[in-house]
Amino acid sequence: MARFGSREIVFERGEQGFVHDTQGRTYVDFVLGYGPIILGHALPEFQTRVAGLLNNGLMMPGFTRWHLDYLSKLLAGHDDLRASIFKTASEAVTGAFRLAAVTTKRLGIIRCGYVGWHDSQLANSIRWHEPLASPLREQVKYTEGMRGVSDSEPVFNWTGFDLAELEALLEQHRERIGAFIIDAYLVSFTDLATLREALSLCRKAGVVTIFDETKTGGRVSRLGVAMDAGLDVDLLVLGKALANGAPISLIVGREHLLRATEQVRLGGTFSKEMFAIYAALATFDILESQDGYQVIARTGQRIVECFNAASRRHGLLERVSAKAVLGGSLFELVYGGSLLADEEQRKRLRRSLADQGVLLLDAHPSYACLAHQALDWGRLEAQFFEGLSAWASGDPRAP
Repeated sequence: MARFGSREIVFERGEQGFVHDTQGRTYVDFVLGYGPIILGHALPEFQTRVAGLLNNGLMMPGFTRWHLDYLSKLLAGHDDLRASIFKTASEAVTGAFRLAAVTTKRLGIIRCGYVGWHDSQLANSIRWHEPLASPLREQVKYTEGMRGVSDSEPVFNWTGFDLAELEALLEQHRERIGAFIIDAYLVSFTDLATLREALSLCRKAGVVTIFDETKTGGRVSRLGVAMDAGLDVDLLVLGKALANGAPISLIVGREHLLRATEQVRLGGTFSKEMFAIYAALATFDILESQDGYQVIARTGQRIVECFNAASRRHGLLERVSAKAVLGGSLFELVYGGSLLADEEQRKRLRRSLADQGVLLLDAHPSYACLAHQALDWGRLEAQFFEGLSAWASGDPRAP
């Protein structure tokens, strides 16, 4: 069951860029499972491609030609890179931390962004997706029940992109910090010059740098933001959109770092299952054949234009607008004035939009998919307009 504002929804099926609930309602889906759906729901071409490969089986004693085929396509042009396969990105981030620890002999972590739900990824997190100016951002969460976070295994938050603060952390804990990880989505919160300097400071301190491209890799581009920007990082974590909803994630890095995967026992029984690889191959080929990354970026920009046109017609643009993130395959709502700290009003807006048949996220990027290019743009703007109208009038109920 999902909650949008105060509305609870039980979903039944998806189709193209839409989802349907058990009450017979249809929604434009900009949540997309929080990011894994990149093509759309139940696309016939995707379904046919995956079904055609299932006759090969679902699990072998080891990795298969299909795994090798996928990695050769994904890493084409990057002969210096290798990859290790996982199911979820949280697993892959844990694996990256373990590689950093065995490489540096240090267990400490500096963290910038939401990077997964395992203990050291989550414990004592702030509200990373809130804007830098939001008074809600520095609220600390997940303080209980967490293991692997102690004086000998410290985890520090780098929250405001202050280079002097990062340098001080690295200097003060030089003998304890082995890994620096940043959520690639947070690139939109700062500038590339700051990130390059942050990575340089970490390299000088002998710290392994990790770019968590879970939200962005396979969505913004094949390998994500860091490679596109030419950032020099040690490890990438890819996930979510790689297989259009099937669970697969990767650590990508240079061979000298990935060589330790057997030594530190990365991977489990289902790391080598084949359904997700079939789905990843189908997703990759469809995106490549349809110039998918560019189409999705343009589609996301069009969604933003529709929302802002509706908000402008209401005279609400200074209170709430939408903006494209990292080119447009992600987008987010931007709040002005007191609305930035008013969670109840923000939840009510989500419900008003859901009542009009539009699902999107708050304090988190929403997503566009390939199937959204076929949306009825006039209807979408009308849905945004009616949702904003109900919200602005103080009545979250659908007309």
